[in-house]
Parts: sequence; C-alpha cells; structure tokens
Amino acid sequence: MTLAAFILGTIIALIIGCAFHFWKGGGLKWLLIFNVFAVVGFWMGHIIGRLMNIKFLMLGPTYLGIALITCLVVLFGGYWLSMASVESRTEDQNTKR
Repeated sequence: MTLAAFILGTIIALIIGCAFHFWKGGGLKWLLIFNVFAVVGFWMGHIIGRLMNIKFLMLGPTYLGIALITCLVVLFGGYWLSMASVESRTEDQNTKR
C-alpha cells in the first residue's frame, strides 16, 4: 500500500461520508460522525478484500469494490444505530409531558 493509494482511498471515503451527510442532513457533529463511519468502513472493507482476495473493482493496490460496499454498510448501520437512541429519547420525553 502506497501513501498515494492511502490518501486517495481516504478522500474517496470522505466524499462518500459527505454525500451521505448531504442526503441525511444534520449539523457538524453528524458530518464528523458520518465521515468517521465512512473512513472506518472503507478501510475495513479494503482489509477484508485483501484477506479474502476479492478482486472486484481494483484501483491500484486498493480493493475498491468491497471497500465501497463495506463503507456503505457501515454508514447505513451506524446511522440506523445512532437514530435508534435518538428516537427512544424523543419518545421518552414525549411520554413525560
């Protein structure tokens, strides 16, 4: 893995995180959270692709296909888990009134 490939992969993950934030909305906190989810998911997918030797959409030394899929799964999963706690808090506040 070269430094250029690492930087390019991180930029791709950040673009996906920003696009997800543009779609779902939220403040600066959510932008940071979505970008962390995207970067972690992207590189986790790259490592999975490397370990399992899944050569789907290779971009130089980066296993881009599986990295993109894992990035999106982590983003949607993280969003779903974080919204579950927000929804339960709002329901608790509504029942107390």
